[in-house]
Amino acid sequence: MKKILLICLFLFLSINIIIHNAQAFTPPSKYHPLDIIDGAGLYQTRLTNGNQAYLQIIDLRKIQIDQIIGEIDEMGTKQGKYYKKINNFYSPYFQNKPFSNVWNEYNLLYGKQIFSLINCAFFEEYKSSTQLAFPVKLSGQVITGGSSPYGPSSNTANEYYKYIKLKALVWNNKSAYITDYEPKSGFPLNRQSVQNALVTYSYGDHPAKVLGKNPANKYHVIGTLNKDGIPGDELILILTVHQATLDEAAELLRNLGIKGDIITIDGGSSTLITNPRTGALIKPQPVNMIDNPVVRYLPHYLGFRKKGESKEPRKIFISQPSNTIPIKPNFPYFILWRDNITDNVKIELYTGSKLVKVITPKTSSDGVFEWTPNTGKLAGSTIQVTSLKQKNVVGRLELK
Repeated sequence: MKKILLICLFLFLSINIIIHNAQAFTPPSKYHPLDIIDGAGLYQTRLTNGNQAYLQIIDLRKIQIDQIIGEIDEMGTKQGKYYKKINNFYSPYFQNKPFSNVWNEYNLLYGKQIFSLINCAFFEEYKSSTQLAFPVKLSGQVITGGSSPYGPSSNTANEYYKYIKLKALVWNNKSAYITDYEPKSGFPLNRQSVQNALVTYSYGDHPAKVLGKNPANKYHVIGTLNKDGIPGDELILILTVHQATLDEAAELLRNLGIKGDIITIDGGSSTLITNPRTGALIKPQPVNMIDNPVVRYLPHYLGFRKKGESKEPRKIFISQPSNTIPIKPNFPYFILWRDNITDNVKIELYTGSKLVKVITPKTSSDGVFEWTPNTGKLAGSTIQVTSLKQKNVVGRLELK
């Protein structure tokens, strides 16, 4: 009996040591802490050229990652290039959303639980809405097949990109991994178990490095890390550099222990990193005189927050101004929304105050629903997303 008790005590202490070590991971002393919470840390370091770099350490067991994406202006049917059969998938045009609006909305939903917000997926055009470069999976649904001219296809804009391997970052509520992406099958996004993922470049395949001779610029580079000895990388490390090369940024991650793949997401003039306690450390900058000189509009963001039910009043947001997408019979349409509720929702179609159709009587409040209507859009129709438990919590999107 005493031996059993000693074994149990040993296992208990070992598990607690593992957990403590996982929570106690900190970078070298040259990384100065700006904000540290249970499960996440934001640090600053100075590059050799005198510019700054910012490191975020995200523990997925304690921190939730939210993909925040603009509403859809056009589905881009049969325009998807990199998910399953070429040109047999959609590549929607997502509305570009001002980061200040996204930040304010995120605060209304989650308040003090928020840790940070960054820009994410590559996009191709500086217009009011844009296609994303490569596939993205949101809450179990592949929402775009990608559109970039710089990817593995026979008609790529540059011969180098004809056979490159894109990379997929996949995460859940415990861990993350980076792996090769297979356009023909859609792997790993085609796996039902994969709920959230994005496809992008390995840092070494970024066009700025391959075609632009690796200039110093603003970049996000990302790697995953295992610190507790249990299979599964539970930490995501995001390094954001200001005026450094991609090689220099990747080397900084290697020095922190990253041994696997390192990817890069949208950077350059779009680079954003903001935190409630520091404010915006790097803001998106205009690229031409047409752009607003104060704020840039972006189609895809990643938000990081403490897990747990929101303490803020319950809300459902659907992007405004009104969506102008033409709804056609028997064509797919994504309904996208953001909320801070944990119960299910129903989705309905109204004309004025008249209920025209129940699109779905019950679906998860996960922010995405694919709808294929059997009739065209009615003039002045409105899509309404309503909490099933709190009937007064409603989001509406007018379709003009």
